[in-house]
Formats: sequence, C-alpha cells, structure tokens
Amino acid sequence: MIETKDFAVVCVSRQEWATPLPTNRQQIMSRAAKRGHPVLFVETGGQLGRHILQIVAAPGRASLARRLLATEHVAPGIRVRKAVTAAPWAQKYRAANRVNARLTAPVLRALGRKLGAPVVLWLYDPCAFELVGACGEALAVYDCVDDYAEQVGSDARRRAFVAEADAEAARRSDLVFATTEELFERQKKRNAHAFLVPNGADYEHFAGVTEGSRARELVSLPGPVVGFAGNLTESKVDFGLLERLADARPEWSLALIGPADATARPSLERLAERANVTWLGPKRYADVPRYVAAFDVALIPYRTNAYTKNCSPLKVYEYLAAGKPVVATGVPALGSLEPDVVLAQSLDGLLEGVESGLAPARNGAVARRKALAARNTWETRTERLLGLVAERLAG
Repeated sequence: MIETKDFAVVCVSRQEWATPLPTNRQQIMSRAAKRGHPVLFVETGGQLGRHILQIVAAPGRASLARRLLATEHVAPGIRVRKAVTAAPWAQKYRAANRVNARLTAPVLRALGRKLGAPVVLWLYDPCAFELVGACGEALAVYDCVDDYAEQVGSDARRRAFVAEADAEAARRSDLVFATTEELFERQKKRNAHAFLVPNGADYEHFAGVTEGSRARELVSLPGPVVGFAGNLTESKVDFGLLERLADARPEWSLALIGPADATARPSLERLAERANVTWLGPKRYADVPRYVAAFDVALIPYRTNAYTKNCSPLKVYEYLAAGKPVVATGVPALGSLEPDVVLAQSLDGLLEGVESGLAPARNGAVARRKALAARNTWETRTERLLGLVAERLAG
C-alpha cells in the first residue's frame, strides 16, 4: 500500500486523465500523488452506452474497459475510474444527474475505503455536486478553474443547469478554490471558505531548453516567429484577429502549435492558407518547450467574451518560464502581469505589443520573466492547495 500523508484524494473531472496537453487537473493531482496522497481520478464525461460501444469497436478499448469496470493505474499513486453515467443528458437535467450520482457514489465509497486514508472529494466537475456527502469523504473541495456555464455552449437549458450546479457545488463543499478574481468574488458569496489560487506552470519543463534544442521547424522560418502553443478552440482563440495580424505583417511568421477541435478547423484552415502562417498540429507535451523556445514573441490571442474574461491561461507562466515576451487579448486576469505581459485591446494594440516584444530585451527583462514564472509554479500552487485542505481537516 502507498504510504500516505494524512489524506487521499478522489478527484472528479469531466476532462479525462489522458489529454494531449495536461491541464490544472493533471498537474495538481500528479504533484499530490508525489507528495504521498493516493489519487483516484474519476472521469464523468461521456455516457455509459457510448462507452460500451467504444469497448466493442474503438481503439484503446482495453484501457476504457479497465476504467469502466475496475481502475487503471496511470502513474505512481494515481488510478483512473469511469463514473457510472447510465442516464444521458446529465449536464442538462437534474433528474438524470441525480441518477448518475446515486449510481456512482457507492462505487466511490468502496474504492475510497481501499485508499488507506481519510478521503478528500475534490470536484472539478460542478455537476458532481450530488456526490458531496455521499462518498464517505472526510472533506469536500470544489476547485473552480473556469466559468463552466460559459464553457458548455449555447443550449439555454444546459447553461442554466451548469450555472445552478456551480452554485450548489460551492455551497455544499467544505472548501472552494477559484483561479481568477471574478470567480473568487462569485464563490465567496456562496461559501466563506473560498480561496483565490491562480494557475501555475511547470517551470523546470519550460525553463530548461537550450538554444541548440529549439524546434528546427520554427528556427528555419523567415523573419521573427510570433507563436501560440495550446488548444485551438473556436470559443477561445480569435482566428479573425490572427488573420488580420498575418495580413498586416507578412514579414512575420505566425506559428501555431497544438490540437484543434472540430469547431476550430474551418477557421484554422482558412488562416493557414497564408504563406506566413504555419500550423504544426499537436505535439507531445515533452516537446512543447522546444517550440516555445523558438518563439520570438508568444501570443495568447483570445476572444473577448464571457468565458475568456474568467480564464487563467496556463500557458502564460509557461511562456514566461521560457523568458518570452507575451502579448495577450481577451484575458483581463493577465492585466496584473504587465509589463511582462502586454494586454492588447485591438489589432493595433496587438501589433504594438509584438513590436515592443521584438525589440532587444533590456534591464534584465528575460531574467525578470523567468523569476516571475518561478514564483508561480505548480509546486507552489499544489503546496498552497494541499495546505488549505490539511488545515481544514485538522480543524
């Protein structure tokens, strides 16, 4: 049995453990496990009928079967299990959500008893609020890392239910964490034990790239390379703004690294028709720092909408760890990081920010950026989160 430090974690997330680019869920839970806290990562996305069809016909069916019928060991101290999502439309109808919770809770209680320590139920999925108090946990945590209702699309019923679930998860939990000021202000009205804990970065991963190991595909591009590395989604990335940027500065090379979802492909393909735009697709997380190291200026070109105003982009500290100047749009939460992050409001502001970033670095700017990232790592974030949990358990 794994040696524990006071508690184990049952982490509930709609996002699966296996994802091309790890997010806060994987980063925090990996480090919790390294500190001796056994983790059961519970995936709530998808519906049981679809999972069964995938076991029959889809690639990776052996892994899915293990996660659905038992647990799958994915990393030291971490096992993954599928929630029992028998009822469809559980992000839309409360009755369906309740059925799934009542089917999942006894499974999590039984698995939690095997972890060998008091269990902390850690919710990243607000719709899992029905699990609070039903899993034999010693403490419940709601980790609010996004404005979830703004993330689910235009279906009014679904948006309303997810917003209601967000409120219920905050009220029912013993602790609430939020990644931006606005999310924190919202949640502390619902729960006095709410704390602001922004996202961080894997500092060592991005800071350690040498000049000679930069990605050759980008080093060979003409002119300065202005780049973005991350998930390319229509709801976040402002592809129209990137088109205007590429047209306004044909002597710059615009490089895009990362997976694109189906909604983004038409916009991305139209953008990539330009001679000075290169989309290299998804890269292994181990290789992403080599591509970021080849950027002259790093971009966070987000749309201005209700979703992005509450984003805490993981990539900002990754860029800074690599010593890169950063220019962002649509993310007011990054305004506090100026001058190391320039927050632009228009194409003119974006062009001006990039041109400023292309100027030779002065006054120790590179060292200052790296130092800022070094103060905002996943290690410091994990220590803060686990410390708050331990204090509440002790109290």
